[in-house]
Amino acid sequence: MIKSALMSSAALAAAVMLAPAASAFDCAKASTDTEKAICADPAAKAADDAMTAAYEALLSKMQGEQAAMLKASQRAWLKLREQNCGWQETAAEKAACLVEKTTQRADYLSAKPASGPGFGDSPALVPHLSAHDFGKGKCSSEVSLYRFAGAAGDGGEKVFNGWVDDLAKNLENDYGGYAEGDLPEGMACEYSAGAVITYASPDLVAMNVSIYMFGGGAHGNSTANSITLDRKTGKALLFSDVFGPDATKALTAKCAEGIKAAKYERFAESGSKEEVEQLVAGDMTNYAEAIGAGVSDFNNWLIYEDRAEVYFPPYALGSYAEGDYTCAIPKADLQAASGAKGWIVP
Repeated sequence: MIKSALMSSAALAAAVMLAPAASAFDCAKASTDTEKAICADPAAKAADDAMTAAYEALLSKMQGEQAAMLKASQRAWLKLREQNCGWQETAAEKAACLVEKTTQRADYLSAKPASGPGFGDSPALVPHLSAHDFGKGKCSSEVSLYRFAGAAGDGGEKVFNGWVDDLAKNLENDYGGYAEGDLPEGMACEYSAGAVITYASPDLVAMNVSIYMFGGGAHGNSTANSITLDRKTGKALLFSDVFGPDATKALTAKCAEGIKAAKYERFAESGSKEEVEQLVAGDMTNYAEAIGAGVSDFNNWLIYEDRAEVYFPPYALGSYAEGDYTCAIPKADLQAASGAKGWIVP
């Protein structure tokens, strides 16, 4: 999940000395392979210009520690983009990679929601960064979230910022340190978190945070957490705020359809057709209660304009090797399930 999108704090610190904070440059002076690839492709150049503008606009609003964090984060991100896109074999593949990665960065820096009309005239979210390096008793971390800037008003800004602060504090308490003997020699521990604004309007803000942690075991682990803020009431919504008790059964059944289809796809090479059918049927029975519990917890919900998704981390519905699962519920089903209350997204 978030592991591939975020760099370690050690890499972030090293990158501070190795690259400029922003990637704006004169194509007549392009020297690196990445700069030349950007200048050779109009879409890549446009994406890079937009990202640089978003970075400079955000930096102009930041001071002190957050400004320093943003500069370091941007330098490290430029190095990461080089690593992710530099190995592409063809010019077209490299350009496509650069457009994708650069657009994602611009969206984060500008707090652009994945869906919805945007914040309008109401207060908007801004990126909020924190990081520290691996050291004695300390795991490395990189956290890229969003908060409402300035004095929080009555539209739930305090509730939202409190949720973000609590999440960051809990991550540090749970994964930020280690005791002597916890780690094999030569191994480091780390955690990271990255946020996406899945939907935003003047009345509703939904954010999902992907979390990765590694504490020295056989593999790292990942999970996610979401908040959906009703700005009219200033409340972080619960499942019961949105749906009546009769909705759980229908929504769970719809979600189970998606989980079942995903399991068929992942188990396709696990045996004959009959063996795969038995595996899937057994899992759907074994995890029926877990699917229902996941659907009933609104912290697992990702809200979009045309749908909602319910997230299940690794181990929730199968072995670690299966990874995480997500089921999508179309807007029409959400509208039907919400009944007289009405679905939260118009």
